[in-house]
Amino acid sequence: MKAGDSVFESPWFAYGFRPFFLLAAVYAPLALVPWVGALLQQFTLPMAIMPLAWHGHEMLFGFASAALVGFLLTSIPSWADVQPLTGKALAVLVVLWLLGRVTFWLSASLPAPLVAVLNITFPLTVLAWAAPALLSESGRRHLSIGLALLAFVLVQGLFYLSWLWPQLSVLQPLVLLNTAVNILLVLIALTASRIVRVVAMVAREAAGEAGPPRLTPAREYLAVAVLILFVLADMLAPGHPVTGWIALAAAAAQADRLSEWPWGKAMGKLYMLLLTMAYLWMVAGLVLVGVGALVDGLPGYVGRHALSIGAAGTAILAVFCIAGLRHTGRSLNLPRIIWPALVALFLTALLRTLVPVLRPELYLLAGVGLPFLLWLVTYGLYLAGYARFLLSARADGQPG
Repeated sequence: MKAGDSVFESPWFAYGFRPFFLLAAVYAPLALVPWVGALLQQFTLPMAIMPLAWHGHEMLFGFASAALVGFLLTSIPSWADVQPLTGKALAVLVVLWLLGRVTFWLSASLPAPLVAVLNITFPLTVLAWAAPALLSESGRRHLSIGLALLAFVLVQGLFYLSWLWPQLSVLQPLVLLNTAVNILLVLIALTASRIVRVVAMVAREAAGEAGPPRLTPAREYLAVAVLILFVLADMLAPGHPVTGWIALAAAAAQADRLSEWPWGKAMGKLYMLLLTMAYLWMVAGLVLVGVGALVDGLPGYVGRHALSIGAAGTAILAVFCIAGLRHTGRSLNLPRIIWPALVALFLTALLRTLVPVLRPELYLLAGVGLPFLLWLVTYGLYLAGYARFLLSARADGQPG
């Protein structure tokens, strides 16, 4: 065996979730540094686009994209019965993601088309790998996730179009970023059924409750359908009263779906609590977006951080924790260190949601600085609890 081959045969490249969960967790606070530094007037990173758009791009197409890809690289092989990406092929994807991050940080010094091409290459490569698997006979029942992934990549492409040729784009960059967040919500809703059915049964058994949870498919389909309608309305007519009513309808449909989850002793399990908190944030965020569109005087960004940090952020942490145990051959007993991580993440979302509206005079301190520190604590605690799992071989001796 060649010396270089040993690197690609290490546990880090044994399965897709390993490098991308780890990189996403490291990058989560790092990506905020230029944005927070600029807001606090401590330092400024030269940027080719306005700082808010830069910040949104890196949180969505940098951090969240790595988390999403890590999940899909791990889930699709089991859904569609295809071989997972490992070793050198997985390393190529990691390099593409890293190139995207480096070029976007240096975007003020590099040709804009080069930055855009290198950044879109990563999700297009993932899409090219996922499409045949999800179009296969065994993978078609998960095709909806592939379509949502395609929509996410298309929105990323439209973002670069609006940056490079603004005269050709009918959608503003911030609208596209909000749309990307909303598509993540659809992906969360689509995958929730698959994840909850598995972990809720484990939680009910651990709590001494018999049988799997009873989840009504029709109610799940309705929740996803109304959420997709909200994505379209919020993209084409953000802030419009009709969009507000659709947001409220989407919130009601998610709350109805959530009512079927195992509300009992099983909810005391941390992995169930993480998933439930993510969905509760989705309901709260949709309500705030809806009310913001219907009530004069409320800013248009009301509810956006509840959806991004609260719903998407908590769902990502939940997947990191659950998959980080199940796919490393460990029992579903989350390390205790995740409890304070969940509290820190909850406070991050709460402060970013409420402070700008209720106490704008404290925005920099309580709405930016403190949430950044709490976000740093969240992923610092996750890394402290899970880095060794992601970097070492499976506990049960199985490959992956």
